[in-house]
Amino acid sequence: MHIGPLVRAMGRNRTRFALIILEIALTLAIITNCLNIILDQRKGMAKRSGFDDDNLVNVAAAPFGTEWKDQSFVETTVHADLRALQALPGVKNAAATYFLPWQGGGSSGTFRTDGFNGKFQAQIYPTTFQLFDTLGVHIIAGRNFVPADTPVDPNAPSRVTIISSGLARKVWGNANPLGKVIASGEGKYPRTVIGVIDEFYNPYSWPIGDYVLFTPGRSWSTTGTYYLIRTQPGAKKAVLAELEPGLLKVNPNRVLRVFTISEIKDNFFSGSRIAINGMTALVIALILVTALGIVGMTAMSVTERTKQIGTRRALGATRGDILRHFLAENWITTTAGLVLGVAGAYALNLFLLSRVSDVKLPWQLVVAGMLLLWINGLLSTIPPALRATMVPPSTATRSV
Repeated sequence: MHIGPLVRAMGRNRTRFALIILEIALTLAIITNCLNIILDQRKGMAKRSGFDDDNLVNVAAAPFGTEWKDQSFVETTVHADLRALQALPGVKNAAATYFLPWQGGGSSGTFRTDGFNGKFQAQIYPTTFQLFDTLGVHIIAGRNFVPADTPVDPNAPSRVTIISSGLARKVWGNANPLGKVIASGEGKYPRTVIGVIDEFYNPYSWPIGDYVLFTPGRSWSTTGTYYLIRTQPGAKKAVLAELEPGLLKVNPNRVLRVFTISEIKDNFFSGSRIAINGMTALVIALILVTALGIVGMTAMSVTERTKQIGTRRALGATRGDILRHFLAENWITTTAGLVLGVAGAYALNLFLLSRVSDVKLPWQLVVAGMLLLWINGLLSTIPPALRATMVPPSTATRSV
């Protein structure tokens, strides 16, 4: 089959073919970028926090009553709460902390240290020493906090810190971080690194999730306290039933809110799930619309050229020749649309990079999109093309 005469024949209906080419180009540009965002969202949803998420529970205690205005009363109650929580059947450990996994934010600041050029951003949380066992992370270098690390004066800054391995690599590379000093961005509040934890991830509104400093301190106030509880595997339901009665027995003058970390994580990813479902529906709709467009165009061509097809059959063309003609016509149209669509896909990705996304479009995804639309085009052409092969040679003489 000669391509030149086929292209010239298609030129007689250039508007029809131009619209299909444009539709294919737009489909490739949109679906590749949608799939790129879907894959990035799924990658984020699959990322490990490094914590025992399935067995973690968060309790927020909001007190009422005049006794809670006394800081020493609050501190005494918090320690009594921790003892009560740790005594509950099925509880592995409990900690008082402002840190909440998968909250989508938290406390952060600007810091500096010797050996690192400039300042860096990191999360920072005061906590009791039970936190790391409660989260299910391990101290891979140095030691845990001890009660003596917490300043006696509640207004005094802490002097030591435990950091994530990600932060250690960021500021010191492979050097030993123990004994290094990290200060605030203004050079105040120097803290000596006494320990390093293995994994840490807490998604933030901007990318500082792997970098954190934990400090020994009072992670409570007269306005409320937050607890993290780690349960034994399979014991979470039983522990949830005992949490409120156990804490209210220590002091009833407060309102308690209980959440599992799995619920918080599901809520955090609700936006991602909506985006994935919406873009998946858009990809499917675009592919179907493109397929219907190709079916309609080919069917119209068959209808308009019924007599011509009959003439070709009368002159010796086989059904296979007729089928190959329409498949070749589709291949030319689809290829032209895909060539235009590749440029459109990268142009759209550049726009998204400048506005809403930071994920570059990989060439492998573009190639996959091209193959998908090639197959889609060929499959969409086959039904009307098969109808064309059924046109009998006698059609050429019916109007005579």
